[in-house]
Amino acid sequence: IKIASRFPIMCPGCPHRATFYAVKKAVKEMGIEPVYGGDIGCYMLGIFPPLEMEDFLVSMGASEGVIHGINKATEQKTIVFIGDSTFFHAGIPALINMVFNRSNPLVVILDNRYTAMTGHQPHPGTGITGLKEETKQVAIEDIVRACGVEWVKVVDPFNVNEMVATVKEFLAKDRVSVIVAKRECQLVATRRKRKAGLKIPKFEIDQSKCTKCGLCLKEFACPAIYEENGEYKINPEICTGCAVCFQICPAKAIRVKE
Repeated sequence: IKIASRFPIMCPGCPHRATFYAVKKAVKEMGIEPVYGGDIGCYMLGIFPPLEMEDFLVSMGASEGVIHGINKATEQKTIVFIGDSTFFHAGIPALINMVFNRSNPLVVILDNRYTAMTGHQPHPGTGITGLKEETKQVAIEDIVRACGVEWVKVVDPFNVNEMVATVKEFLAKDRVSVIVAKRECQLVATRRKRKAGLKIPKFEIDQSKCTKCGLCLKEFACPAIYEENGEYKINPEICTGCAVCFQICPAKAIRVKE
């Protein structure tokens, strides 16, 4: 059996995918071509097609320092993606450096509450220790403000319109700005819902309304969406009910499956 090769991708319902999509949409509507910085975590999968939103990936915590240097050397807008665990680990000094040296990248901190890539270990923003003891939950946005950043906003990446609007607003700032894209890792959220016996909504594509534009599959690239016999469909077995595809479909062809 010959298995088709493909790039590694983020999970169905991953909030990072929604963040990348919203940033890319905002940038496209603004007509600009920024330099993108990436870091170590699940979100480094954003380097692959169709997202292709990380122009460099060096080492854990290097993203902000490198993007600061690029920002000083070019007139292009600069956007950097860094995860919550990585920010706690090595992102704070570099953020202070950007504030101190009057840099103006847009920093997008992807906060899914865990060190998800390596098995959902807790970090200072999770609220539990490695021994599963309840502890103080450190808010990333509070740290960012304490670093001297004036423009800080927490946005749910599943709210696509708000995320797009915030990206546009912050890219116009003349100093460093930070968006905390806060939404729990979908794997953890889905497991908890299943254990609690909660129903997870599924979505489907109304073939009578679908215009076959391919945005949901070719640009958003959710692995639950696939093409079969010229029709776009959603696999209910892996759909997590995030509703992002429902929001972005230009034909309004995606609906809750009854």
